[in-house]
Amino acid sequence: MSAFRQILLSMIIFALLPPAVVRGSSDTATYVGGSVKTIPIDLVGVLDVSDKGELRFDYATATYKLPCTQITSTAITQAETRHLFHRIPVPSLTPNRRKETLTINYKDAAGVNGTLNFELAASQASMLLEIIAIKKATPATAASGQSGDDWWGDKYWKTTRNRTDWEGGANTASQTAQTLPGANK
Repeated sequence: MSAFRQILLSMIIFALLPPAVVRGSSDTATYVGGSVKTIPIDLVGVLDVSDKGELRFDYATATYKLPCTQITSTAITQAETRHLFHRIPVPSLTPNRRKETLTINYKDAAGVNGTLNFELAASQASMLLEIIAIKKATPATAASGQSGDDWWGDKYWKTTRNRTDWEGGANTASQTAQTLPGANK
């Protein structure tokens, strides 16, 4: 075969391959079971936590969304090795990439407990575990009254960002002084 035909054939093959095959399976996840019946088992998709406060599993033409506030716990376990005839272990096609199972337990809006199990690369599983923990902790700090806009100096200095607090405090102080007996002397 001529060099031109080899290059042309290679270009056609790479153009027809899905992007996940070319990239490798580093950013894909396989749904291996759980309580969600709308996602078929052994379906490959992409886990996305870039949305604010939401875990998304994009697969085929659909998306499963789970708010991070509903997640009760997460865990990583070693993925099961595949066996031929239930005895002979089958090596992975990508031996350098160890697979792990990310288990996500949640409680939906109706209060029903559910589970999602995804098989993915070990590095991706640990990264997702950390991101989910951060996203779960963020609403808790907002609910406790600590927001990112608070500054310790707001209670000591008058600035344009806390003008309403100071004006409200000044009006309250003048009203209190007027209502005190002997304040109008």
